[in-house]
Amino acid sequence: MELAEALADAVQKDSVRVPPYPSTAMKLQKVMAQPDFSMTALVDAMRTDAVFAGNILRLANSPFYRRGDAVTSLGLAVGRIGTKELTRLAMAASVSNAASAAGPLAELRRGVWRRSLTAALVAEALARVDGSDAGEAFVAGLLHDAGKLLIIGCIEDALAKRSDLRAAPATVEALLEQEHARFGLILSGRWQLPVALAQVIATHHDAAPADALTRRVALADRIVEALEQQAGVDARALEALTGLPPPACERLAASIPSIPSAISAFEGDAATAEAVVTPALAPEPGLPTGAAPSTRPVALTLELKGAAKPTLLDVRRADAHGFVALAKDALQTNRLVELQVQGTPVKVWAVVQRALKRGEVHELHCTLFAASPEVARQWSDVLERSARAAA
Repeated sequence: MELAEALADAVQKDSVRVPPYPSTAMKLQKVMAQPDFSMTALVDAMRTDAVFAGNILRLANSPFYRRGDAVTSLGLAVGRIGTKELTRLAMAASVSNAASAAGPLAELRRGVWRRSLTAALVAEALARVDGSDAGEAFVAGLLHDAGKLLIIGCIEDALAKRSDLRAAPATVEALLEQEHARFGLILSGRWQLPVALAQVIATHHDAAPADALTRRVALADRIVEALEQQAGVDARALEALTGLPPPACERLAASIPSIPSAISAFEGDAATAEAVVTPALAPEPGLPTGAAPSTRPVALTLELKGAAKPTLLDVRRADAHGFVALAKDALQTNRLVELQVQGTPVKVWAVVQRALKRGEVHELHCTLFAASPEVARQWSDVLERSARAAA
């Protein structure tokens, strides 16, 4: 297998591209290592990183953290989020930057990043439910699949060197699953991560992980998989997935609908893009994995929230899990977007699974993501009314 050989060659020659350890996280760690550090010192450590500073302000004003009025200063944002959160968020921002790099596999890279950040937020929520270290759980969830990002970089390097090389989706996915732990340990070694995090990276797919942190991340993975396949998961579904007692599942379920806004804070503007099929990773016929069947005809309009310019989606088919819509502009695939049903207060979060050029418009295949039971009910009501009107 040529791609597998390219990966093995990169490891043997020590040519795997590993992003540098997050400089802002390092600065924050040094400040907070002082017993009498000040808020001014923290803000100064962040101020030179404009991207991270912007992320912090967006996060502080997102539903995940927001309490009361909007904040506009870094000092107030830190007060709302908490100093203990800063280092892990700096690490997340750095991984986000690496995951947003351009390249022939950029769409795949965005999907890996979204699932990793979702796992981090779910692992954090699980830790809060059982009273464990939430910060440690977040970082473990964020980095447990980081090896996949390194593999994608290696495959892109191989594609750049070999114009005849092709990366079939099934082959790439198989390599990501088979090799990501090994490549994750390369990152762990370069960053000199604690033993506990290296253990998570190495063993999170074991049938019975030996330590609680790895078990927590493995559980988060199962919940993320459910979120990728369904519009949302409620307390009853979480109880079946996790085996946790009902009160814990209720608390966990209550935190899930706020996850998309936290992810969006790192992604920034829901950028539009031309729908381009990369020959190296051309999609297979039919809908992508996880895309909604969307067999029910409807007629409704969705407005993209948080975009730099007005963007409307003309929904033609939909079901409880997602929809197919036409739009003037394509949206970046594997991006998480917030949409509002025009003429109603109903808002949903969705993942753009595919964007295809259809003459002068683009056909977008999207799946709902992390919807609360109430939002899922509102969406179903909207579809019912629209289907009746379209009949």
